Amino acid sequence: MPAHSILPGRHPAHEGPGPVPGSGHVRHERHASRATWAVPVSLGVVLGLYAVFLAHDNGYSALGGWAVGLVAAVVSAGLGYALIRQRDRMITEVRAVAFGSLFGIAMGFLRSLSGATTLDACMVGLAFGLAMGVVSYYVFYWHEH
Repeated sequence: MPAHSILPGRHPAHEGPGPVPGSGHVRHERHASRATWAVPVSLGVVLGLYAVFLAHDNGYSALGGWAVGLVAAVVSAGLGYALIRQRDRMITEVRAVAFGSLFGIAMGFLRSLSGATTLDACMVGLAFGLAMGVVSYYVFYWHEH
């Protein structure tokens, strides 16, 4: 039994980086494909609507606010979809950085829409991105091992 195993006997030892081969997880293609597009689209819609709310509260016109929200929703949903589709091909560290970066950029963008300075928005995005990266790494690492 490896010293780093939190659940002894559940998974074979894994020595290298990357996804664990034969970890016993069975994906159902129909369920996986629905979640692959449903999660990023749902989160993109939420981000877009919140961007519209923030834009309207901070001096954007009605059309300008909806345009900002639509672009934010489409870009975040598209990047989230691409990230989820490619996640199995990435090693744990790269996957955690990618999820942290996407989340940090989204939170920094929303902070900038609230009227904060550019430096403040960058600091908020960096803090949220680092936190998401660390949490993602922890979840991915223990899931694989």
